[in-house]
Amino acid sequence: MNSDCIATKSFDVIVIGSGIGGLTAALLLACAGKAVLVLEQHDRAGGYAHGFKRKRYTFDSGVHLTSGCGEQGYPGGQVIYRTLKAAGILDQLDFIQVDPFSRAYYPGVAINFPQSIPAFVKQMSEHFPEQQQGVQELLQLCLSLCQEVTKADEIMAVGDIVQIRDALSIMFEYRKATLSEVLDKFIKDEKLKAIIATNWPYLGLPPSSVSFLYWATMFIGYLSDGAYYCKGGFQKFANTLANGITLNGGQIRYKVAVEKIIIEEGKVKGVMLESGLNISAETVISNADMQKTVYEMVGKTHFPDRFLHKIDRMKPSISVFTVYIATDLDLNKSQLGHESFCYSDFDHDINFQKAYNGDVTWISITIPTLADPGLAPDGEHLIILTTLLPYELCSNWQQVKQQYQKSMLDLATNYLPGLKDHILYIDSGSPATMERYTQNQKGAAYGWAATPEQTGPNRIQNLSPLDGLYFAGHWTSPGGGVYGVSGSGMQAAQQVLGIVKQDEFWALVNSCDNRSKTHNKSFNQTTY
Repeated sequence: MNSDCIATKSFDVIVIGSGIGGLTAALLLACAGKAVLVLEQHDRAGGYAHGFKRKRYTFDSGVHLTSGCGEQGYPGGQVIYRTLKAAGILDQLDFIQVDPFSRAYYPGVAINFPQSIPAFVKQMSEHFPEQQQGVQELLQLCLSLCQEVTKADEIMAVGDIVQIRDALSIMFEYRKATLSEVLDKFIKDEKLKAIIATNWPYLGLPPSSVSFLYWATMFIGYLSDGAYYCKGGFQKFANTLANGITLNGGQIRYKVAVEKIIIEEGKVKGVMLESGLNISAETVISNADMQKTVYEMVGKTHFPDRFLHKIDRMKPSISVFTVYIATDLDLNKSQLGHESFCYSDFDHDINFQKAYNGDVTWISITIPTLADPGLAPDGEHLIILTTLLPYELCSNWQQVKQQYQKSMLDLATNYLPGLKDHILYIDSGSPATMERYTQNQKGAAYGWAATPEQTGPNRIQNLSPLDGLYFAGHWTSPGGGVYGVSGSGMQAAQQVLGIVKQDEFWALVNSCDNRSKTHNKSFNQTTY
């Protein structure tokens, strides 16, 4: 649908971009009774969560797992579950629990990551019995930290510095810490430190650089809230959020690019499309690249110098290179799980630096058909190989694409013997591919890099200094990943509605007379 199909030219809220953060914000605001319009330049929703079909195969472009899809977990979590429930579309998706959620390979070591804190402690203790207490204390710290983070906005709104520091004591103590610094405090064995940090590529930085605060929320999400794969692929998740918006009275339009955010007398008044059409709204949520939003869609003259200086100092994350494979190998007999991280070295600084220099020495291997066989024909499987690579590595990615694809395939055959003789389909996506499809600068996979200096209170917040402009997605608080950007959408919706307390917010979005709650039949008949 293009801009000619927009039913009205005035809305309460316009959301630019349909990544998971933008979709979540739009859906929650529609549930709260706001007239919402989502504008997406691509031909489908999802951002980095979008999927694509090749021949008989359904691939996820970049998302492999998420947390927060079930009813159980730590207080303040379960954002995806709560959002779907509020919109009345919870029964339209099947989330498959993935347990173990990861498998780690190192020289001489192969170990599963089971989906609960007690099971994880038990698993690590079997390999490193003298470290059991340290692992237990580390994870308890992570859980307590997550519980503080979820209520931080409510507490910060009180304004009493003594009360804030008392209620958020763990967050204040560790807000500047890296993962390595905290691992050193609790774990003595160097190999175990590396193993616990295995999933660092989900955040794009090694333990010595990544924010402990953000790593802890990600890791506890899988251990406490659960790890899930969306049956049918994560494009179905994005499509369901998009359909939820329309079922709750909102609109979403594809292949519609926003050229400018209209500002009058220091306030947002709407957007101008590339077609020249103006659409009115006093609230705009940008789920687009933040620098493009600030410098191109709005213009720097509308922002205070302090805000511009902060953006100019922020550093974007690294990008990814991904290989998509269909095979007729019988992977049900493989030792690999849904997601396996395969390292040739226990030193993650070395692993990261080699990747940053363009030397592919480690990969993650994802086999989504182990959890969801319906993504491929009977007897066939999908494999997704991923590594981190910087956009700046070369000026013409098309010229080196086959070289990196071959290097990653060579590595994968060490764990999947015979793979090269059983390939039915293969293609790959480079950092340039990621930039082209998502419009994120330099194909940044996680928005701003997740360093301590760029997470928590130091990240660009959802409420901008420009009246009426908000941010959602991985360029804003809390950060990247499906669950992170879902949280950003929730936070943006809270800010728009002016509701600080989460309990009050969820009570509001659940109490509205949502049309979706009586139109599930029409949802089932929707085609994409």
